[in-house]
Amino acid sequence: MEQIPIAPFDLPEAQPFLLEGSNTGFLFFHGFTSTPQSVREVAHQVHATSGATVYCPLLAGHGETPAVLAKTGQADWVASAEAALETLGSRCTQVIVGGLSLGATLSLNLAARLPEKIHGVVSINGSTGLYRPEVVAPLYETKGTRFIAGIGSDIAEPGMAEVCYDRIPQVTLKERFLLTNATGALLPMIRQPILIQQSRRDNVVDPKNAPRIVTSVGSSEIHLIWLERSYHVATLDYDRRLIADQISEFLIQSKFSHFGTHTPT
Repeated sequence: MEQIPIAPFDLPEAQPFLLEGSNTGFLFFHGFTSTPQSVREVAHQVHATSGATVYCPLLAGHGETPAVLAKTGQADWVASAEAALETLGSRCTQVIVGGLSLGATLSLNLAARLPEKIHGVVSINGSTGLYRPEVVAPLYETKGTRFIAGIGSDIAEPGMAEVCYDRIPQVTLKERFLLTNATGALLPMIRQPILIQQSRRDNVVDPKNAPRIVTSVGSSEIHLIWLERSYHVATLDYDRRLIADQISEFLIQSKFSHFGTHTPT
């Protein structure tokens, strides 16, 4: 009998998932052009260690084709995130949001705008609108290719790969630019405890975003952790277990009065 190969986006690990646990919920978003596969291992470790309920949704336009992504924009990605927040919020009395890359941007955005629903935020290599001029200039070109090369699998560890699009619709880059810059402007509205995990070498997002978040948020409890061994997709890289341990501690401590004040390093 002939076996039909499974498309990468049809693989079980690329699907959204919910891990039932305690009344503390962790909403965990994947990055731009990616799928829950990029955060699955970390999510399972966080669930096993902290006992929290962990929900990893699939953002609009993702997990299908680049052409489908081209039909979505920042409003659709935000709507996906807000719907996921409602889903987890209906199960848990306390919700912490977090994500990788664009998923971190969405987490920061939600925490700023919906403080009554969110008790903490985790940013892993999050973008807040710091771009090099040569990245921004092409956004204003009226002619050119509809797609550019993908940015996935920026991973230091050999043999690790991210399930993501190999092409990015040019039209979505403006949408991402709008979302990241808008979120950067919203940072002072964040008051919740925040854990910031940033790779020293990130070939996709400028590492300077991390200190920008530290100095811009209004939180009194700020934790900045530099990841020394990983590139952008740190949740699939050498530091993935460290990331999971730190998030688990953050969630466990959130069950009590406050996560201890820490001077960013």
